[in-house]
Amino acid sequence: MKITIQYIIIITSLFIFSCESIDPIRDNPLDDEGDNYVAPTIVLLSDVADGDTLYASSIEFQWEGNELVTEYRFQYDAFPWSDWIDNTVAVLDYLDEGEHTLSIQSQYLTGDTSEVGSVSFVVDAVSGPALMFYPRRHLANINETVTFHIMAEEVSNLMAAEIHLEFEPSLLEIVSVEQGGLFIEGQNSIFLYEVNQSDGTIQINTTLLDAESPSVSGTGELAVVRVKLIQSGSATLNFNGNDIFKDQNNNNMMILEKVNGLVEVK
Repeated sequence: MKITIQYIIIITSLFIFSCESIDPIRDNPLDDEGDNYVAPTIVLLSDVADGDTLYASSIEFQWEGNELVTEYRFQYDAFPWSDWIDNTVAVLDYLDEGEHTLSIQSQYLTGDTSEVGSVSFVVDAVSGPALMFYPRRHLANINETVTFHIMAEEVSNLMAAEIHLEFEPSLLEIVSVEQGGLFIEGQNSIFLYEVNQSDGTIQINTTLLDAESPSVSGTGELAVVRVKLIQSGSATLNFNGNDIFKDQNNNNMMILEKVNGLVEVK
């Protein structure tokens, strides 16, 4: 084969051109160094604003990201973040009375994440006078002990309380029962209880003693009950219906609502 000078010049020129640096065109919207990059976003769609009061213990939240977002996660109060999921809906249930915060975040396939969006709100789902467990629900491991507070909610002139609880003895073991703070602070009181583990029952009687007509008003803790989850399952502590509130004149008071306690295995 006869190689001419012209052929050598062409080959050499092509080699030099191929070795030259060429800036890539960055038009991928997922490329965070490109001109067309769009950061992931997250927007809460539910009609809940900061500071709103919600009158339910179970609330559904919805959100959305921009079109390139593939996954989302959320966090409720101080609980751990959820796994990354493709759902844009979450239901928060067993919400206790008081302030709460929901945080949400979105993510691209590349791992880029949005800023965290959040909303704070107040739950006022129970109308008093009421008798309730706080928290409503515990998530526990087998043989883990958790603490419930039995609360008198929004009471007026409460002098005494009689509480009857039922539970499944094959699932729960009662570790301890103690007096709460409502009748303790600066006053004399009586606190008596009886636990029957085999029957799965607890009875608590507590009353104020001081003054001509001793009583307290507001919301406070009547008793503290610690229980151990001894078997996998869903275990409840139920008010059995014979519970009594009495006022300073020893008259029975109406209990408008009762909220039971729940222990579920993690």
